[in-house]
Amino acid sequence: MVTFTSEMKDALRVPGKGGSLIHMATSSLDGKPNIAAMRFVATHGDDKILISDMFLLKTKMNLKENPECCIAICHPLDSGRDWVFKGKAIDIEYGFPPDFNWYGVTAKEILDKWGDWATLEPPKEVPPDIVFPKPAQRGVVVLHVEEIYSIEKGKTGERIQ
Repeated sequence: MVTFTSEMKDALRVPGKGGSLIHMATSSLDGKPNIAAMRFVATHGDDKILISDMFLLKTKMNLKENPECCIAICHPLDSGRDWVFKGKAIDIEYGFPPDFNWYGVTAKEILDKWGDWATLEPPKEVPPDIVFPKPAQRGVVVLHVEEIYSIEKGKTGERIQ
């Protein structure tokens, strides 16, 4: 069982700034990869990573076919934050039954807290002239992390947990 360290939780969360910037890698059932940069990121409990579903067309299609995915932090603030989080993910969308359960979290629990991410934590660092007027969040991707690997120089690919 995976348990995030406090350093991992801090790295995946920049309070008040819309979360960390991460790369999320998915693959279609026939092996076509997709990597997308995501901005609204947080952790939930000790083994879940949450990502806002605002612009996830290819990612969402891939997750419906193949829930296996990986997440890596794009720009660690300092050394020692060199991880890849691997597991299964689902896009919990509006319309899911409130009691829908994904590895111990319910759709209601996730959408009630994170369903309006842009209002909860507006991305203040984005210049006003390029901010979309009204974000259209469709749900929240929940990654249930099953393995954590290092991408630190000289240790790339070593399993941490």
